Amino acid sequence: MKRLSFFFLLTISLPSIGFGQPQPQFVLTVEPEPIPPIHHSLKILLDPIARRITVEDTISFPEELRASSKTFELNNNLVISENSGSLQQLSNNVPEENIGINAIGGLAAATDEYSLTLPANNNGQAFFAYSGSIYDLAEQSSPEYAQSFSETSGIIGEQGVYLNHGSAWVPIFDNGLVTFDLEVEFADTASTWKVVSQGDRNGENAWVSYDPMEEIYLIAANFTEYSAQADNVEVLAYLRTPDSNLATKYMDATERYLKLYEPLLGVYPYSKFALVENFWETGYGMPSFTLLGEQVIRFPFILESSYPHEILHNWWGNGVYPDYESGNWSEGLTAYLADHLFQEMNGVGHEYRKEMLARYKNYVAEGSDFPLARFASRNSAASQAVGYGKTLMLWHMLRVELGDELFLEGLRKLYSDYKYQRASFADIEKLFTDISSIDLSVFFDQWVNRIGAPELSLSVEEATGNRARIMFAQTQFGDPYRLRVPIALYYEGEPEPEIYEIALSQKLEGFFADDFERLEAVLVDPYFDVFRQLDREETPPTVGELFGASEITFVLPSSERQHWVEMTEAFSYGVDANIVYADDIESIPSDRSVWILGRDNPFTEVAYSTTALYGVSNSPAGVVIAGSEVEFENRSTVVIGRHPQDQELAVGWIHVEDMIAMPGMIEKLPHYGKYSYLSFIGSEPTNDVKGIWTSPNSPLRWEKPGLLAKINWESVPSITPLTKLPPKYLPGQLLRHANELTSKTMEGRAISSKGIDRAALYIADQFRIAGLQPANGTYIQRWRDSIPGYLNSELANVVGIIQGTNRELSAKPIVIGAHYDHLGVNDEGEFYPGADDNASGVSVLIEVAAKLARAFTPQRPILFVAFSGEEQGLLGSQHFVENPPDGFVTEDLFAMINLDAVGRLNGRTLQVFGTESAYEWPFMAQGIGFTIGVESEFPEETIASSDHVSFLNAGVPAIHLFSGTHLDYHQPTDTPEKLDSTGMSSIALWLEEAAIYLGNRTDPLRVNLAGAKTIEIASPQGERAAGLGTVPDFAYSGEGVRISGVTPNGAAEEAGLLAGDVLLNYNGEPIADMQSYSNFLRQSAPGDKVSIEVLRVDEQFSIDVTLKAR
Repeated sequence: MKRLSFFFLLTISLPSIGFGQPQPQFVLTVEPEPIPPIHHSLKILLDPIARRITVEDTISFPEELRASSKTFELNNNLVISENSGSLQQLSNNVPEENIGINAIGGLAAATDEYSLTLPANNNGQAFFAYSGSIYDLAEQSSPEYAQSFSETSGIIGEQGVYLNHGSAWVPIFDNGLVTFDLEVEFADTASTWKVVSQGDRNGENAWVSYDPMEEIYLIAANFTEYSAQADNVEVLAYLRTPDSNLATKYMDATERYLKLYEPLLGVYPYSKFALVENFWETGYGMPSFTLLGEQVIRFPFILESSYPHEILHNWWGNGVYPDYESGNWSEGLTAYLADHLFQEMNGVGHEYRKEMLARYKNYVAEGSDFPLARFASRNSAASQAVGYGKTLMLWHMLRVELGDELFLEGLRKLYSDYKYQRASFADIEKLFTDISSIDLSVFFDQWVNRIGAPELSLSVEEATGNRARIMFAQTQFGDPYRLRVPIALYYEGEPEPEIYEIALSQKLEGFFADDFERLEAVLVDPYFDVFRQLDREETPPTVGELFGASEITFVLPSSERQHWVEMTEAFSYGVDANIVYADDIESIPSDRSVWILGRDNPFTEVAYSTTALYGVSNSPAGVVIAGSEVEFENRSTVVIGRHPQDQELAVGWIHVEDMIAMPGMIEKLPHYGKYSYLSFIGSEPTNDVKGIWTSPNSPLRWEKPGLLAKINWESVPSITPLTKLPPKYLPGQLLRHANELTSKTMEGRAISSKGIDRAALYIADQFRIAGLQPANGTYIQRWRDSIPGYLNSELANVVGIIQGTNRELSAKPIVIGAHYDHLGVNDEGEFYPGADDNASGVSVLIEVAAKLARAFTPQRPILFVAFSGEEQGLLGSQHFVENPPDGFVTEDLFAMINLDAVGRLNGRTLQVFGTESAYEWPFMAQGIGFTIGVESEFPEETIASSDHVSFLNAGVPAIHLFSGTHLDYHQPTDTPEKLDSTGMSSIALWLEEAAIYLGNRTDPLRVNLAGAKTIEIASPQGERAAGLGTVPDFAYSGEGVRISGVTPNGAAEEAGLLAGDVLLNYNGEPIADMQSYSNFLRQSAPGDKVSIEVLRVDEQFSIDVTLKAR
């Protein structure tokens, strides 16, 4: 981004000091050495049914804390029965303060305060035995619209156990850090229960942490435990209801996110990470585990939203601890590097930042604002907008100020220097100042200690010398902010605007820009990089604006009043609400935002009029939104517009057709705050229509008066994300299989070689490890076949099965296949690795089989098959079709997907052959491509030399995935280092989506193979002696055969053929398609001289070619 070089500074100045100046001279101070933590050694007896806990706690004090008497607090429901030293109770029912990133509202149990004096000859240890009942039912600590989960100060009960710092279940001597070890024994009535805490395993139901912690958690229930290993980290899932598929999805995601964050920030700080299912809805991140509610973990979007957020907390909040007394910076940083980063990687980070600014605009009123230095935890919509949103923007602005490289260097240093310690905003300021040599004191002071936000306005006018005078004003009350503001200049004839960065420090200042005649438009802060008060015209009206209103009126209809009153009571809690009936008023209030409830409400017309500029209108059976009619029947619909008398206010309309849906709407609507319109279907309302109105006006946009051309405001250059998300299928795993299959010990995987036997055993072993079931009791299905040049040879397919759950579909499997044979070693001793053809396909087959076997239970069986004999004429697939294993019959095979040569995608379009065999194939492929971002195309002609042909000829709908042609096909140069492992990962994800779609489909495919002509199988390798040395372009669908390349030193290259040439005739005979072209070559011999008619661009000519041996 350019800075100032394009502009002449014109300022109306006020004295001030800015950030971005050389580093100041700090006064050297010696920080005191931190006092080592207190250690608790806990032996615990839990009786959840009786709601009781018994604890023996041996406490070891560091030398610095041994001399004096000490005070501590303990839950006042716990009675001390034994202790060492001199103990005196000082007071009771002391309100304890909860701390930590999960301390919503600071909810904590009442405590008793004690004084402890150790004997003079004591070795620094104290012993306590205590017991009692802790049972505080979880309740929502803040009723403000779903901005907080239910919370408890601690609970031990038949549903489960949850104890934290706020429970005061362990003596609290101060708010210093602690270490611990604990061992739990359960009562006989809970003998199958398991306990989870931070740190490392230390035996059954035992945990230990010698790394300093803020608090000690104790979580227990009758869990089913799942475990896997991701490098040095044990990945765990503790579920209250057994579900191996769900556990695997989370454990796989954990591994993926660790690979995202470790290169970015540093090595993960713990030996484990566990997903733990809670018995009420929570979203907590603890050191080395997360506690998510039973509904939360089953929402599909959680895996890519809340879950990475909770994992990341192990770096920020649970690895480096915030100094809560000076402000909790960790929630904003975690949200920035999780929620925001995922949006940024999807190209919409600017939209996420705009949403943060809109939340601040909607939820934070003058009386509810506070500085970041006072944020400890979220307890309201306003505290979330400030503590999460504003802090997130602070970190983003710091990144913009320093650049990505220094920003990441600073984050890594923050993590390495402060791991298991508390860090304040002041510590962070000094650290980033040190590494950047930039004085950041004003930057941190204005964003951490000041409330409010800058408000900006823009004006542009023509100045002398064909220049534009661009003026900025900071219109907020109070002193100006120091800002770096991007500005986009749109010039006539340019495809995208020029981006510059302006440094603002005054209430009014401006700049000159060249070439006013060509300047068409100006846009300030196009990426929403600056934390600022959005103008109301920049933000479309949204549901959140109404939920954030401090004063609101509800206008109720005359019908179904009791149900609308129920909604009103839920939505009006904690705000100044005025509830009126439509029959009692003549107009809506002019000074409040308004909810208009019900479609029979006479003020519905007001809602239509306020949203008409967004295209909303009524129709006889529904409402027209975004150009489509949304019917009233069986639906609940919401639209939001601006108040007709005050654009700072909003008007919302809610329609619920069937009152059975009312409880669901009350529960769900607050979660859709960012949307301008919504519609839900059914009595348990499910959202299927949603959107945000566009904001056509903004005081930070300027268009030249009289301009006829339409400005494309979205044409600003894209921003490179901070990092990239590792693929779901890790390239290293795919390459591991490819390297193994192409090693010299596999001897090129030729028929009848020891190498191909080793390959079969390797694949079978991978199927076994993955948990696939064998067919007929064995993975390897052997048979004998007569092959020219090999006599009567033994061949083997490798088959593994995932069984289905639907008995009616148990005999109708999907087949996913890839051939594993190749060409071996030629007479000169040259080794043919066959990396793309087809170690790539087998690698994808193995990894997808492993993933699905662990994480998917299909309706119908899925057969994974590695075919042999493909190079000899599809022998393995033909044998499979004629002799299906495990009692299956050919006529019942549901569908087949063939993986052959999928290792050279390299950004190209995935080619899917055979989609004409069933009506659903193209739609499935397009849907998958849209979902995962891999485009596909459907060549009209199938490749007659791959295994899907055996299935097509048997009447089974089949497709072939193919990454494209290359010059290494059937050459010794087809080596694994040339594989595009990232592309293979994308194809693996494509295959997974297809397998899930087919595996869960109960309806038959609409097959288009009745009366289809049998495809003539291409000749086996070695049978056709003559070759032209061309690489066909399978995506071509015109007359003749187009070539995408020629092999080095081949006949085609020597004759002068080029990539892109179209071969029309062969010795006077028309080349109709690939099959006829192959037949012509089969009828020729090495040394034959043939005439080829060629179309090259617009020129048609003949060329003589002397064929060579293949």
